[in-house]
Amino acid sequence: MVKRIFLVFVALLFCSSLVWAQRAAQEDDRAARKQWEEDQRADEYATSLRRRDWLKDRLLLEVGMGTKFPAMGANWFGFGAGVEYITRWHVSAFAAGGFIPSHQDPVFDEWTLDGGMGWRIGLAYYMFPKNPIHLGFHGSYGTVFYDHESKPDDDGVRKLIPCLGYEFDISISYLSDQWYFLQAMIGVYTIGNGLKDGGNTMGRTNNSWWKDPELDYEIVSLVPSTDPRKEAIPPVGVVFGLSIGFAFEEFFPDDTEIRRRERENRGKSNQFRSTTPAKRSTPAPRKSSRVVDDEDD
Repeated sequence: MVKRIFLVFVALLFCSSLVWAQRAAQEDDRAARKQWEEDQRADEYATSLRRRDWLKDRLLLEVGMGTKFPAMGANWFGFGAGVEYITRWHVSAFAAGGFIPSHQDPVFDEWTLDGGMGWRIGLAYYMFPKNPIHLGFHGSYGTVFYDHESKPDDDGVRKLIPCLGYEFDISISYLSDQWYFLQAMIGVYTIGNGLKDGGNTMGRTNNSWWKDPELDYEIVSLVPSTDPRKEAIPPVGVVFGLSIGFAFEEFFPDDTEIRRRERENRGKSNQFRSTTPAKRSTPAPRKSSRVVDDEDD
C-alpha cells in the first residue's frame, strides 16, 4: 500500500513538472511574441514618413546664382557657394561667397564689364518640417546688389560698383531624406541712397552717386542712365536666385531615427544576400521507362 502511494506521488510530481515546463514554454513563447509585435510596431513607427522631420539638424552644401550666391546685378548674376545648417528648431544660419564674372558689355562690344567678389551671411526660418516642400524666410547682410560705372577706363573696362546692405527673402525649398536640396528665392534689398542722402549709413553702401567737379560738384549718377542727375542704383530693389545643394543625413539623431537607420542597413544587407546566387547541384536526367517501352515496341 505504501509502495503504491509512493508511486502515485512520484507520478504526480512527474506530471506536475511536465505541466510547469509546458506552461513555462508557453509563457516564453507569449513573451517572445509580445516582444516581436513591439519591435514590429517600433519599426513601422521608425519608417513612417508622417513622423519624420526633414529639417532637423541638417547640414547643406550649396551652389547657386543670383541672390544669396552672393548677389544679383543690374544685368547679370553672381555665382557662388555656401554652407547652411538647419537646427532642430528649424532656424538656420548660412554663409555664402562667390564671384561676379567679368563679361562683355551687352551694348558696346569694345567694352568689358569688370568682375569681382562678394559675400553674404544670414539667418533663415523654414516651415512645414514634415513636408518635403518648405516655405522659408531669410534675412541677410552682405553684397546684395551690383552695377558698373557708365564710363570705361583707359583699358575699356567699366568698373564694378558692389553694394553692401540688408536683404529679406522668401524661399521655396525641396528637402527630404534625399541627398539633394533645391531652392528658389525672391527678395528685397536695401542699400541706401549714398551721397544723395548725405552718405552711406547703417552698414549700407550705395556708391553709384558722386560729386562731378565739371558740374560744380553736383551729385550725379555713375551708372548708365538717360538722365544721370536722376537715376543711380535704386536704394531698394527686387532680386531673385536659384540654388542646388547636397544635404547630409540628420545630425544628432534620436533613438527612433537610429532604429530606422539600423533597420534600413539590415534590409540592405538582407537584399544583398538574397541577390547572391547559391550554388546548386543539378541532378542527372533520369531515363523515362516509357521511352524504353516505346523503343521495345
